[in-house]
Amino acid sequence: MHRVTAVALVALLWATACAPSAPATTAVERQSVTLAYADDPSRVALVWAITHQKVTSPFLDVQVSFLPLAQIIPAANTKQFDAIEATPLAVPRTAGGEPGFLILSGGLVNLDGTWLVTGKSSAVRTPADLKGKTIAVPSLGGTFVQETRYLLSKKYGLNVDLLTGDVKFAETPPEAVPQLLQDGKLDAAVLTQLGAYRLKDSPDVRVLSAVTRETEALTGRHAASSIVVTYRERASSKAKALAELQRLLRESREYLRQHQPEVLAAVAQEKKVDAAFLTWFFTAYDLAAGPVTSEDAAVIAATWEAAREMGDIKAVPRVEDVLFKAT
Repeated sequence: MHRVTAVALVALLWATACAPSAPATTAVERQSVTLAYADDPSRVALVWAITHQKVTSPFLDVQVSFLPLAQIIPAANTKQFDAIEATPLAVPRTAGGEPGFLILSGGLVNLDGTWLVTGKSSAVRTPADLKGKTIAVPSLGGTFVQETRYLLSKKYGLNVDLLTGDVKFAETPPEAVPQLLQDGKLDAAVLTQLGAYRLKDSPDVRVLSAVTRETEALTGRHAASSIVVTYRERASSKAKALAELQRLLRESREYLRQHQPEVLAAVAQEKKVDAAFLTWFFTAYDLAAGPVTSEDAAVIAATWEAAREMGDIKAVPRVEDVLFKAT
């Protein structure tokens, strides 16, 4: 009995020793990309699912930064990040040269978020009355200024050249605008985002134009206020990572759509902003994210064409020629 057991044990040990070993598990090599958006609660909400691990990748780590607007342009031009939010005009303005931008994703789309207002007691009755007047804007470089100039030129016949035009555009802190309008020290003001939310329905102002809606009636498209770009050399060296980033952005935007109350409440608490403003924001604007769709491309092209007509860019490239492609 003991002899049989011993023989069986030897046979078992021999079989175990000769059996083919299981293949070793190959560790997935992790990669990382850096991504920068404007420091705005809406962008925090857009990538919330990424930063809170609701949307994940088997191999990619995404390092997200939020930059003040003043830092966006130099950061984009010096290639500090693998992907960064930028003005749509950055691509045609640098076509064929440095820093070699490619469009990775759509960005902020203006649905109904730019308003032109005057004080309630102002003598200005229509936008055409602004000839020889001054319009306050938060920033001369904003795409909402381009929208407003396009409308004033195409519909109301004003010369809107920034240096020699019929209208002067003056950078003015948004928080100063209400009092300046009330005191009659401003002829008009362009409101956008938080300024529009707070002031456009105020009894102290009169709306001269729902700029975005009127501009869309002329162009047939929404306005692209920003895009997300990468660089030609990064498209070569980090193609797989950037394609995965596109997927994560698309899924993060979808998560926001499906869980908007939860995400906006969390962002409002984190950033100390009014949750009602964030809810309004996503009715007046949209944030495209992920691979560029045909609709994204059409919106970007329409924005470029309007800029060309205003003399802000010399030529309009084909969107297809300046898209990031993973292959």
